[in-house]
Amino acid sequence: VQYDQTKFPGAEHLTAAELDALSADRPILLRHSNGHASAANSAALRAAGIAPDEADPEGGEFVRDASGRLTGVLLERAHEIVTSRAPEPSLEEMVAAIMEAGRLLSSLGITCAADMMTGRWDLDRELTAYRLASERGCPIRLRLALQWNEVLGPKGMDPDRLREHVSAMNSDLCRVIGLKIFADGAIGSATAAIHGRYKTTGGQGSLIYSPDRLKEMVLAGHERGWSIIIHSIGDRATDLVMDALEATDDPARHRIEHVMILSDDQIERLRRLGCTVTLQPEFLARFGHAYRAQLPDDVWPKLKRVRSLLDAGVPLALNTDRPIVPGLPELGLETAVRRPSGFDSREEIRPEEAELGWTEWAAAANGDHGQGRLAPGCWADLRLYDSPGGALREVWRNGEPVWRDGRPLV
Repeated sequence: VQYDQTKFPGAEHLTAAELDALSADRPILLRHSNGHASAANSAALRAAGIAPDEADPEGGEFVRDASGRLTGVLLERAHEIVTSRAPEPSLEEMVAAIMEAGRLLSSLGITCAADMMTGRWDLDRELTAYRLASERGCPIRLRLALQWNEVLGPKGMDPDRLREHVSAMNSDLCRVIGLKIFADGAIGSATAAIHGRYKTTGGQGSLIYSPDRLKEMVLAGHERGWSIIIHSIGDRATDLVMDALEATDDPARHRIEHVMILSDDQIERLRRLGCTVTLQPEFLARFGHAYRAQLPDDVWPKLKRVRSLLDAGVPLALNTDRPIVPGLPELGLETAVRRPSGFDSREEIRPEEAELGWTEWAAAANGDHGQGRLAPGCWADLRLYDSPGGALREVWRNGEPVWRDGRPLV
């Protein structure tokens, strides 16, 4: 179950006391709609082994009230600690889930998707599950961004074992595209690291890692030949991410996700670095209420500066971040071309640019250079409609139909 405190009076989070009134014995954990926070009742905190005097983890917070008691609100790393204590799925359950997700995405006309947090449960098992799903006919291409700590952290996977996984994959159908790092949180939970201050909390958000540690992590991955993919939403976090990329000898190898708040100077710096940035226009349609509630009135209208980034020559791709949003391609395209009321219309892009953002540019961001086009030598990934602007009738991947008339074919 997801929730969004910015829809409540005063933008107040649900608390353990309120959830305890529903059930004092059954664990309840409500995941925030942005995936960066949650609210737990006392039973869930106990089940996760969280003590009343639990120390805050680096990059996270167990929120407390004025008397020092846990409120049940979990931000960033604290949220991850509690959610990770849930029972882990088996290998076959993982494979079944991937296959079902592939069928659902295929029904929306999507032929390629990336898991941007591979290793959330168990990296070895997840890599096996993705390979098996691709071998069993998953109707979408699978691209995997491995969590940095699961590869290069103190308990990271043995490099030889990782190479075994990679070599066993059919890279056309299933491939590792890089290492993922989270630099900050999200706007809805007031945890994205910004230079200004949030209306609801008066704070400036959270950095997951110190600037020095972030730079160390980026350099460690870079020096081992990885592409680094960094989640950065707030402008303060993005400054530090660019510092880290600038310390490498090839910033263009890497990629930044979201970059929701950007100044003109930051856009020019991104151009000089040459790294790819990926944006999610659908966020404006889904979370506009949260951005208005959280950010100053001279900041939220300028979120997602797609036009300015394109005009500056910054390598760009568009995507959805499903399941944070439903991820309907049509809504993302529409929002990129016609931004919702109140958002700066000067950042709108042309329909043909939006289509490139979800096809050719998106393929390039995943390392599938030259794909996403209708041209000789490209994948024959197609969406067929019954008429211009009509209903989706068929989805093809690599020249073969995978979905037709409302039912999967694989």
